[in-house]
Amino acid sequence: MKRDSGEHDRPREARLRAASAHLFPEITPEIWIQAATMADIVWARRLRSGGGSIASRALDEAHFEFRNEGSPSADPALGRRATDRLRLRGD
Repeated sequence: MKRDSGEHDRPREARLRAASAHLFPEITPEIWIQAATMADIVWARRLRSGGGSIASRALDEAHFEFRNEGSPSADPALGRRATDRLRLRGD
């Protein structure tokens, strides 16, 4: 399944940090792939194992690196996740 990355010329990408490879044996570390695809892999793993919370992000920055995060929009708030906006308001 092809995933869209909004209006970005270059989609946001993620890679698993080598130090976290033991936590995600089905993912090859240090290889850049589209972040939406990486999130799908991690969520599928969580669903299969019955673990994890839907309130937490699939791709924790402690385990994953990111690139191409710039927003094409003039309004930076549009480039954020809804949960980020909630946290910024203190909800």
